[in-house]
Parts: sequence; C-alpha cells; structure tokens
Amino acid sequence: MLSPFTNVAAINALVIDREPFTLELYEEVLPLAQKCWEENTRLKAETCAYYGERDFKIEPDISEYQRLAALGLVVIVTLQDEEALKGDVAGFVEFRGHHKHILCSNVDSIYIEPDYRSYTVVVVERFEKEFEKLGAGIIGWPTHVNGPVYEILKRRGYVGDDIVMEKRLCV
Repeated sequence: MLSPFTNVAAINALVIDREPFTLELYEEVLPLAQKCWEENTRLKAETCAYYGERDFKIEPDISEYQRLAALGLVVIVTLQDEEALKGDVAGFVEFRGHHKHILCSNVDSIYIEPDYRSYTVVVVERFEKEFEKLGAGIIGWPTHVNGPVYEILKRRGYVGDDIVMEKRLCV
C-alpha cells in the first residue's frame, strides 16, 4: 500500500488535479464510477431502497454532464499515478431554490483505488478548493456511515445534516 511517505520517486509520479469534462475523461472514469456503485452496494446492504437489486451497470446521463460542463458547473478531480487513473471525485454546482444567496455543490461519486486511499484527504482538499473557486458556499456529500470517506469527511468538519429517505415507486 502506498502512503504519503512512500518515496520521492513514487510521490512525484502522483498527480492530483482538476480536469475538464470530456467524453474521453468520461470513458476513463466510468469504470471507477461503477466500482463506487458496487462498493456502496455492499456497504449499504439492506439500508438501500434497491437492496437486492443493485447488481446492474450504472448509466450516467452523459448529455446532462455535457450540459452542466458547458456552463462551467462540473468539477472532476482525478488521482493519477504515472498517467494511470487511480481515483476520481466528481460533482457539480446545483440550484437550490431555498438557498438563493448560497451557491450549493453536490458530490456525484468518489472512488479511490484501495492501494491509493491514503491520498483521499488530498483529493478531497483539492475538490473543495475547486468549488471554492466557483463561489460555492456548501458541499453536499452523499456518503454512508460504513463508507470509506465518512470518517475523513467528519474529520474535515462535515456533519450529517440530513438523512435521505428512499422509497421505490411503481414497483
């Protein structure tokens, strides 16, 4: 497992940076988004409305990502090691009708390969800075108490503000 203290050569090979949303980047991060979905399926277990039915391929709305990216509202921060993608976090600025004077942002997904999770804090910090540059006043970060980023977010000052209640309709 890598750590921030591995060695200078290994550290110099790591790049954590914001990348513009492109179809090429979409194709590259899609497998990580699927891993995020699968990991969360295991962690959520029976606490998910899709319990027992989450074993499917995700289908992100590429046209919505493109629309939001054209407006400058998508933030994607990647973690690469020698140009190989090892993690990413994606989110967007969103309209919240009840927060007229507070620009809100929301995380869509995060996945860091297990051997690189010691860098999650650095990825999260960079992600936050990118939203700060856009003027966001708050980040909503969906996570599960059993998830790999929950404790990191707590240490960074995030609080469990709301609980999302789910119910499947028309089942």
